[in-house]
Amino acid sequence: MDYFSGRKDILTLIRKRVSDLKEGYRQNLAFIGSRHIGKSSILLKFLNDLDDNAVIPIYLNLESRDLHYFISKVTRTILYQYAKSKGLPLQDKLSLLSQIVHPTIPLTADAALEAASLLERGKLTDAYEAVLRLPDVLNRESGLACVFILDEFHQLDDFGVDEPFKSLADSITTQKSCLFIITSSYEEQAKKILAERLTLLFGNFEIVTVQPFDLKASQYFIECRMQEVRIGLSLRNFLADFTGGRPLYLDILLQELINLSAIYKQQEVYAPLVVQSVENLIFSRWGALSRYFELIVDRLCAGRANRMVMDILFALANGTHKVKDIVELLGAKQGQVTQKLAYLVEQDVVEKNGTYFYIKDKLLRYWVKYVFQRRIKAVDMEPGRSYKEFKDEVTRAINEFQVTSRKDLSTRVTELVRCFENELLSLRGHLYKLPTFTEIKPLKIKSRGGNYFDVLEAQSEEGIWLLVLRKDPVAECDINAVAEEARKMGVRPRRCVIVSLSELDDAAKLRALEERMWIWNEPELNSLMNLYDKPYIVP
Repeated sequence: MDYFSGRKDILTLIRKRVSDLKEGYRQNLAFIGSRHIGKSSILLKFLNDLDDNAVIPIYLNLESRDLHYFISKVTRTILYQYAKSKGLPLQDKLSLLSQIVHPTIPLTADAALEAASLLERGKLTDAYEAVLRLPDVLNRESGLACVFILDEFHQLDDFGVDEPFKSLADSITTQKSCLFIITSSYEEQAKKILAERLTLLFGNFEIVTVQPFDLKASQYFIECRMQEVRIGLSLRNFLADFTGGRPLYLDILLQELINLSAIYKQQEVYAPLVVQSVENLIFSRWGALSRYFELIVDRLCAGRANRMVMDILFALANGTHKVKDIVELLGAKQGQVTQKLAYLVEQDVVEKNGTYFYIKDKLLRYWVKYVFQRRIKAVDMEPGRSYKEFKDEVTRAINEFQVTSRKDLSTRVTELVRCFENELLSLRGHLYKLPTFTEIKPLKIKSRGGNYFDVLEAQSEEGIWLLVLRKDPVAECDINAVAEEARKMGVRPRRCVIVSLSELDDAAKLRALEERMWIWNEPELNSLMNLYDKPYIVP
């Protein structure tokens, strides 16, 4: 079953870059995204589907690996994949593979053996550099191109070789017949390496951020995963929102639901079964997700120097997001708080957006607030009471999500903008200054076609904002109607924002930009919902 909904655009991009490579044009790729977001699954799907004897794939997952693994895997993989492409006998051992391919690619076979020999003699840097040259040796000898994939590439720094990224950069620059694809789960660290240590004269990386599933992709994933077990639209949307669209969490929760459905002989999932699955996985200390989160927090808080980290996580999970507010809440020095937040950002647990800090992982945020914090601070150690409180909380969350999902767009956006407190935030690469609004009231604007659409007039100290709300596609005539209405107002609005759950067509988008209007589609809107810990808007 294909679970790759929401990733097809990335797969298409990889396949296009491979096709371009064969035509003599190379554009390397860097995929960055949080742990368990699906980067490796995308790459493995690409490799599984690759059916091209003109391309030799080399894939390495470097997480918790060492130089011995790197040398062994690359040397054996490049010879194995060549033998496979030519229909030669296949072996796992390097010595046997070398004998098999030596008649047709003797230089490559000898170079692979030499790299392994350098490693055995303790010449680590020489062995590392020799392995990086292998794709070029193969290409010169056979004419075949290579796709060299380094999953969690930042781990090269732990291999004990001299300047690993300089050597990698040199190889990338000189090997035009090899497409390099790298990934990292640590965004800040990866971008720093790319900017400072992998700056290339030729062959720079196209950076692609791998995001969680959106609601549509989550829906498809749930339907595929559940197969014969039915689950209603509202609960599917809840699970997508609750997990933040992270494939691993969805997969684990859905497997638990399948198991519970079999135990209770139910063909359809209802809310009580969802509550029990969440309780089993997230509340129980030995639940898979609870244990995973506990290991993360234990690692972050280890050592005397990180004692404040736990309190900062609690503050963030409870809705305190600005440095000055965290400092005041903890009674700590600003320098200490700033340092710990920087550490959490580096560890890819917290994200900084303008002046705003928040826990990136929505489900981790939930666990910190409703499980870990209560466990740490609880005075009453009676387990039955804790179980009941958590079960009540999950039930409340499901009910609240269902009620909120039924609210109209105007109400949802009104609730959202009431949360703004002069933040400077980035949404899809654009910076927005979001003021505090003192009054928000609904209006109607009549388009030239005679239809009315909803508008919010929001008053701030700096002036009036108009937020135009549309579920249906926005046309150029709608933008003209908004602009005309704005000109009629006694005081020209300081800002007009088109809030649309559908993408604007090119003419409407151009007209909005001419009028200096901001455009917030579903991704921007749900990014804000996530920042302010509100359920996603369901189109």
